[in-house]
This record gives sequence, C-alpha cells and structure tokens, in this order.
Amino acid sequence: MNFITESVTVKESRYEPNAVLTEHIHKNPHFCAILRGGYSGKYGSKFQEGHPGETAYRPASETHTVRFHDVETRILIIEFSPSLSRWASQHCRGLDVSSSFTRGRLTWLAKQLWFQHRLQDSCSQLAVDGLLLEMLAEVSRLVVPSAGRVPQWLLQVKAHIEETFVESLSLEALAKAADVHPVYLVTAFKKAFRSTPGEFQRQMRVRKAEELIVKKPALTLSEIALEMGFFDQSHFSRAFKQITSLTPSTFRQSLLDAGGCSRRLGSYSDPSQ
Repeated sequence: MNFITESVTVKESRYEPNAVLTEHIHKNPHFCAILRGGYSGKYGSKFQEGHPGETAYRPASETHTVRFHDVETRILIIEFSPSLSRWASQHCRGLDVSSSFTRGRLTWLAKQLWFQHRLQDSCSQLAVDGLLLEMLAEVSRLVVPSAGRVPQWLLQVKAHIEETFVESLSLEALAKAADVHPVYLVTAFKKAFRSTPGEFQRQMRVRKAEELIVKKPALTLSEIALEMGFFDQSHFSRAFKQITSLTPSTFRQSLLDAGGCSRRLGSYSDPSQ
C-alpha cells in the first residue's frame, strides 16, 4: 500500500523468509525502517545487516543485493522526490553513503511519518515534510563531521567511552589517559563529535537503552535504567527525554502501537519498483 505526497513516497514491503533480491538500484535516496525480521546485504562495497527497530539510509543509484532472514520481514520504505533529494544533498551531511542506525528515534519518526501519510488531510503534506526533515537532521547529528582529520588520541578517547559507557567515567581520568589538559579535551571532543565527553556518554546510554526497549520487550524500564548505568528510572527518563524528546514509556508504547498498525496495513511489494 503506497501513500504519496509531493515530496515523498512511503510504502510497507513484506518479504517471505529467506527471500533474495538480486542486484538492483533505487533512483532516489530513501530510508528503510525495519518493522519486523531482518536482512543481510551488500550495499556498494559494504556488507551490512538490518535488525528490528533499526533504520538505514540508502543513497540514490547505489547497487545492492539483499537476503532476508528466516522469518517474514516487514520494511517501511520512505523515498524522497527528485526535488527534495537535490535540496537534501546541498544541506545535509552523510547522504552520500549507506548508513545504518540503531537509534530507535529514527524508526519512531519514520512510523510517525507513515501515520501522517495515512491521514491524507489538508495538513498531511506539511506534517510529512516536517518529519522527513527531522529524520535528515537526525542523520546529520549522528554522522561524525568529515571536515578535518580527527587525531588518533581523540579517537581512542571516543572508543574508550563507547566501550565503558555504563561505567562512571571522569573527565580528569580521560584527559590523563590521553595526556592532554581536561579543558583541551572537552574543546577538541566537542569540535570533532559535536558533544562533550559527558554528553556523548549519555547519548550512548540512551542509544543502547533504545535498542534494549526494541529487542528485549520483557525487560522493565527500571531494569534497563540500571543496566545502562543510570542511578534510577527517574534519572533514566529525564536523560531519555532530553535526547529523544520522548519518555521511555512513550517510546515503548509507540513501538507497540506502530506494530499493531503494521499488521493491519501491510502489503507485499518490491522496494525497487
């Protein structure tokens, strides 16, 4: 089932277990939000996998092949119009290569866009365009700036935070390990990654929490909060809302609601068509 406004085409595609899509391309850039199932594929020269709750961005005319996992897979595909594609390439970073994002917020935005398409009222086009622009902005925020070479010591600090984000880290310890002054560390880190070390650590915790909410629905929010290194559920909820604009409970409920709608509205189709 397809819904089309002036700027974007949206459709849900379903694939049988172990289905294969041979080499093909899309003429326009698009997002793929995985509602159920998953896949493995080659996109350009890169091999990538997709899992439930993840969203991928694919540039125009990229050659790719896909093999779906051994369960039925449902994917929400959001393809830009040529005019929006040209505008996006001038204003948004990270749209020249395939990228996969585990942050649940992109998938949540994709589903909200889909719902607005379905309304088909006088406000739908404005709502859809706004949500799509928000998705593009989210991709830009998640992509490390390419201007300038990030020094190795700074990459090592970033990698250390990624590996130990659930632990209690101190700026002084990070700076000492990198053999730089704490003030210089904060300045260089923010310039390279658009956040301070502390903000980046909090983003990592929330990002992983989103994954747990999607992939382990049996876990309580309190359990997720403690597992991700937050003091308690209240601390977790404040940090989650600050970064995603949603509370964890609202985010979880939106996934449940969207899943029900997905079961009602799906149709079989090839996204390359």
